[in-house]
Amino acid sequence: MIGAIENGTTSLSTATLDRIAVALDTTLSELVADSSGRRSVVRNQLGWEGEKGGEGILRWSVDARREAETWEWVLQPGERYEAGADPEGWHVMLFVVSGVLTLTCAGKKVELTQTGHLFASDQVHVFENRGRDVMRFFRCTVW
Repeated sequence: MIGAIENGTTSLSTATLDRIAVALDTTLSELVADSSGRRSVVRNQLGWEGEKGGEGILRWSVDARREAETWEWVLQPGERYEAGADPEGWHVMLFVVSGVLTLTCAGKKVELTQTGHLFASDQVHVFENRGRDVMRFFRCTVW
C-alpha cells in the first residue's frame, strides 16, 4: 500500500493513513505533521481528497498528557461566561454550531460563526453571545 501511495497509483483515505500510523506505532496526526519537529499544534494538513472535491483536513493536533473534555454550551442572547486561566500547556478547541460566539482572549475579540477555533487557555477567556439568536458551541479542553 505504501508503495502504491508513493507512486500515486492509489487513492489515500484517512482510514488507510490511520492503519499505517498504527503499524508504525505512531498517530495519524504525527504521520501527517510537517517535519519542523513542532508537535503541540498541527494546522491544516490535507489527509484525504475525494473524487468530487471533498476533503479531510486535520485542523489541529494537541499533545495530550491526560484526558480531553468535551462540553456542549448554549448561550442565550446577552449571556456571557468568563473562564479562569488554565495551567500552562492547556488548549481549548471550539466548534461553533449555531449563532455567533464572541471569544475574548488576551485582550483580543474574535467572532466565530459555524467554524472551529483553537487557542492556548492559560489566560482568562470569555465566551459571549452578543447576538439576537441562541448560540450553541462545543468546547474541548485538552491538557
